[in-house]
Amino acid sequence: MEPLSRAETLNVLASMGLELPEGTKLVQDVLERRLRAALHAAQESGKISDQSSIQLLSKWPLPVAGEQNIRQRPLLEAVRRGNMDEARQNVMQGSYTGPALYLNPFMDLRQTIMSLANTLDNGLMWCTIQDPERENHAINIRFLHVYEVDEHTPALVLLYFPVSRANALEGARWVQYQVQNNPKNLGGVGMNINASPLEQKVLLKLLGMNEKLLPSDFVPVRRRFEEKYRASVILPVGPLSFEAIGKLTADSGCTICGKRGARRCSQCQSAAYCSTECQKIDWPAHKHTCRSLKGARWCAVPFRATGPGMEGMYTAFVNRYTGTTSIRDIPVSIPPEVGQAPVPPPDVHGDRPFIVKLQVGLTGPGRDTIVVYDRQRSFSHAYVARMDNPAMFEELVTEMVGPRGGYGGVKMYRWAKRSGDWTFEICVDRQPEADIKW
Repeated sequence: MEPLSRAETLNVLASMGLELPEGTKLVQDVLERRLRAALHAAQESGKISDQSSIQLLSKWPLPVAGEQNIRQRPLLEAVRRGNMDEARQNVMQGSYTGPALYLNPFMDLRQTIMSLANTLDNGLMWCTIQDPERENHAINIRFLHVYEVDEHTPALVLLYFPVSRANALEGARWVQYQVQNNPKNLGGVGMNINASPLEQKVLLKLLGMNEKLLPSDFVPVRRRFEEKYRASVILPVGPLSFEAIGKLTADSGCTICGKRGARRCSQCQSAAYCSTECQKIDWPAHKHTCRSLKGARWCAVPFRATGPGMEGMYTAFVNRYTGTTSIRDIPVSIPPEVGQAPVPPPDVHGDRPFIVKLQVGLTGPGRDTIVVYDRQRSFSHAYVARMDNPAMFEELVTEMVGPRGGYGGVKMYRWAKRSGDWTFEICVDRQPEADIKW
C-alpha cells in the first residue's frame, strides 16, 4: 500500500483537530512529523516508559470460553475513549449509535481499534481488516498477548501483514490456516473488519510507529505463513486533549515552509518566516492580521493564580476536549500551602504576542472574575479580578458584550503578551482575524 499522500496527511490531521491554513506550504516531512506526534499523543504512548517494560506488565484478564473469572474485564470498554463534546452529542442523539463511517479517518481508526478489542472479547485471536469492496487492500492480524499498562489501558501485542492484489494469495492462505486452527468451540468462525484504504494507511503508520514500543530482542512465536509478519502494539486511541492540541500547534516554524529558526514579522510579531520570500508569499493572507494590530491599544492587566474566594481550594476546568475515560483525565490545580507564595506560571512565549481566551463567570461572585488561558494551557489558571483593577475589568467585560466580543457576551479572544510575572499586556480594542476554534 502506498504511504499517505500530502492531501491524505492534511485530511488526517484535520480529522484529529489539527487544521492548517488552506493552501499551507508546509513540506511533507514537517507534516509527517506532526502526524506522528499527534498519533503518539492520541494513544498516550508515554505511559509505556521504555521498550523493556512492556513484557514486565501483568497480563490483561481476558475472558476464556467456558470459564468464569471475576477479574476479566471486556477489552471493548477498556479501549473506548471519548471526550465531553462526544458525550454531549451522544446525549443529544438519545442513544449511542456510533458515528457515520468513512467520513472522518481518525474516528474510523478509533472504531476499528474497538472492533479489534471486540474480536478478542469474543475469543478470536486473529482477524482481517479489508476495504469495504474486499477487492484491493487488507491487513491480516494475529494477537499474541494483551498486557495491562494500567486498569484503563490495555496493550495489544500482535503480528500484522498488509495484503494487496499482488500478494493476495499469501493473505488468503494465512486466513485459511487460521480458520483451520481455530479452537473447537469457534469452528470456522472468522472476523472481518471493514476499513477504507485511507484508514488502513493510518493504521499501518500507527503500527509502524509502535514497533518501537517492543524491546529490540523481542522474538514472537510465528505460525505457518507468518515469516513476513511484523510485530507491533496497539494502544487505545482517543481524541486529542486541549493541552495536546495546544502543544502540537504551538511552534510550527516558518508559516509557509515549516523551517525552524524562523524570525517574526517586525510589524506585529504574530507570524514567523524563514526568509523574505516566504514572507512575501504569505502577505496576502497575513496582512489582515498584521494591520489589525497596528495602532492597537495595549493595556496592562494584572492577574493572579487563584480567583477571589477560592484560596486554598482545588480547582479543575472542564471543556469539550476533556476526556471521559477516567476522573483522572481532568487536570486539577493544587493550591499552594498556607503561607506559601504562589509560583508564577512559566513564560513560554517570550516577547511574542499570542492569543488568549478571556471568559467571565455567569452568575454571582463569578461575575467579578475573568479566567484567562492560551491554546497551550502554558499557564494553567490565570484569573483577572475586578478588585485588582475595577476600571480595566469593566472595560474587558464591556468588550465581551460589544460587537468585538460575541459568544453570548461571556467570552472573547484577544492578542496578549506577558509583561511580568503577574501581568499581561492585552490588545483590548482589536479582535484577532484568525478563525479560532478553541
